[in-house]
Amino acid sequence: MPADEAFVLTPIDVRKIRQYVQHKYEAMPQDKRAEIVADAVSRIIQKQLPPFEDRLKREVTARLIRTTVLERQMPVRSDDIFEACLGLDLADANVVTSLHKWVEEQSGTQLEWSLFRIQLDKLAKKAESGTADLWEQLKEWLASEYRIEGKSKAAPELAEVIPLPVQPSLIPALKPYRRKQTLVYSLLSIMLVGASLLYGWSLLRPSPNKLQPPVTLQSFEKAMPAVAGNELPDELRYTDVDKESLVDFLNSKDSLLAEQPYLDAIIDAARTFDIHPLFLFAITGQEQAFVPRSNKQAMKIANNPFNVFYSWKDYNTTIHDSARIASQTVLKWSKDRPEGKDPIAWINRKYAEDQNWANGVSKIFASMKSKVERTS
Repeated sequence: MPADEAFVLTPIDVRKIRQYVQHKYEAMPQDKRAEIVADAVSRIIQKQLPPFEDRLKREVTARLIRTTVLERQMPVRSDDIFEACLGLDLADANVVTSLHKWVEEQSGTQLEWSLFRIQLDKLAKKAESGTADLWEQLKEWLASEYRIEGKSKAAPELAEVIPLPVQPSLIPALKPYRRKQTLVYSLLSIMLVGASLLYGWSLLRPSPNKLQPPVTLQSFEKAMPAVAGNELPDELRYTDVDKESLVDFLNSKDSLLAEQPYLDAIIDAARTFDIHPLFLFAITGQEQAFVPRSNKQAMKIANNPFNVFYSWKDYNTTIHDSARIASQTVLKWSKDRPEGKDPIAWINRKYAEDQNWANGVSKIFASMKSKVERTS
């Protein structure tokens, strides 16, 4: 089954699409660019939906954009897709058959249709009563009924052509085949590059089937300029970092956060909310010295190394939850920053009572950036 953090579409994805469209269609009116962005986003989501007819795909997509992306300002996940599909007419056998096929693909298991139908009806009734985490309940049922482990199915990405170096010691043995292989590799490279360009173009090419109503297309881009409510400067926005370098740095601090699930939970929160991952780690450095393994309470502190809701003692949750809350808090208190005011100092006024908090976080952040390499 898909992992909890396997996102179909994140606010970062929307931001990248928007930047691409603005650059590609710079001369185009703003409302037309907004249509292209919304259309591209809708078709990315539609590619991950069950094989419904187009009308139903548009209905589910519009619901996901309205509730998950705009209202909740969260990434679209397989969980959201499944729960949105529960709002369809499950008395329609075609709907259930398509959903049955999609769950089979997600789980990699052949599911008995009658048993699946019974379970689906139960979950649909729970959805009507407002029960949450229905996808988790389905996974638990699958695990008990079919004894399968969780499997992750990530959303498709644009293909990349990566040259593979040939070891010098192998060159003599390859000489008899060099001409033939050169021709074959050249053709394959051309095909891969062509496919990549065609796929990228197809995502962003305006489609005659746009979201309904049309007003949604124009309001969507305005509502999602990046991550809604994110007023952080560029230097505090998300960027990929080299995980190996980050782990090395954290290990040098004897940090429990170098281990899982803490490492990925913080990075995933940073990606989701468009915050520099090293900035979030710098906060843990200031708050809890990166949670040294030698601390007898390390396992508990690591659940909330940001000290959200006062401290890890008062609010001991999970690292996924505390990283999400810390990220939302950073975005909340970064708003309406006066011109010329240091962004971290501006966050300090509400995040921490200690007025030296900003100085400590800034120094740790700068130190981490100098030691943790950015991925290419």
